[in-house]
Amino acid sequence: HSPTTAINHGGISKSSYPHQVAIMSNTHNDKKRKRSRSDDQLAPAVGPHVIQWLGKRKKKVPDALSADKNNQMQMEQILRLLALKERERRALVRYVEKSIDEEMNGGPMKVELQDSDGEYDVNNSAAAASHHHKQQELWPASVTFSNNYDWEPSVPADTKEKYYPSNKIRQRANNFSRNVYFKRITDKDHPACGEFGLYCALAHAKPGQWLLDYVGRVTLGEDQNKKSDYVSDFGEHSELACDANVLGNEARFLNDFRNTGNYPNVEFNFRRDRNGEFRQGVYVKQVKEAKEKGFDGIKQDEELLVSYGKSYWRSRVDGGDLTEFVWRLPNQPMPPGGKPN
Repeated sequence: HSPTTAINHGGISKSSYPHQVAIMSNTHNDKKRKRSRSDDQLAPAVGPHVIQWLGKRKKKVPDALSADKNNQMQMEQILRLLALKERERRALVRYVEKSIDEEMNGGPMKVELQDSDGEYDVNNSAAAASHHHKQQELWPASVTFSNNYDWEPSVPADTKEKYYPSNKIRQRANNFSRNVYFKRITDKDHPACGEFGLYCALAHAKPGQWLLDYVGRVTLGEDQNKKSDYVSDFGEHSELACDANVLGNEARFLNDFRNTGNYPNVEFNFRRDRNGEFRQGVYVKQVKEAKEKGFDGIKQDEELLVSYGKSYWRSRVDGGDLTEFVWRLPNQPMPPGGKPN
């Protein structure tokens, strides 16, 4: 039902996976291979990026990390040195992953942001009206539908203005997206069977294409609802939180890819619209970022799947050990006996 990933993408969460609190290795074929000394030597250095993140947050750098001149410390070792809240841990890990990715690929990943304003404008066509009516009938009564961010008064005015320039903002019509649709999952092998999933409504959504925005209530990070499964980190430094628990749009129904037998096909990217408003977009994965061989985008009626991130699942598993919870890898058939009880 929602995401925690992403940020440079989003950080979204979800409760509809009672059987799949799991984390998957990025290189599935190497899942059981022990790391060799050459692996460690080739692993990107994380220390400098951690120090940079701590500096931006005005946090003290541990002496042990400062003394690690050869950058031998791994992420797990560094996290044990830092007294961070779970949200801060997620933000740090995503920052380091993004920085290393940019370092290895010659700079920030450039996504061509398509103008999305028209997607939220009023469309009075008969087809649009029929689509809106059908989706409205399925929409949870306890959730306010909105394509506009709801900013909590506790967010300082200067912070809000940075992301939500008051003299330029346009209110988007609260119409259901024409790019996607949601429905109840009936596949018994799906880890979120009985819950909602989000699907592609386009004949072909091409790699890098914008689909919709992840919308919710924006608060300071420290004020986020820790019981919500729909919280995404928000802001250039993840200093804010966006929660789609009681207000949001269809993006709240994005499911995690784990144990579905498929790879993630969408990701979160922060963007600015034409008026300078900061928003979190859901994009079809770029070809170079996709794990699926021959990935060419998403076809009509395919489920949109994202990665919630390791930190989301780790916080929901006793002891944080996730390796035993993955029971189905992408491109693999259902295991003998089917889905675990």
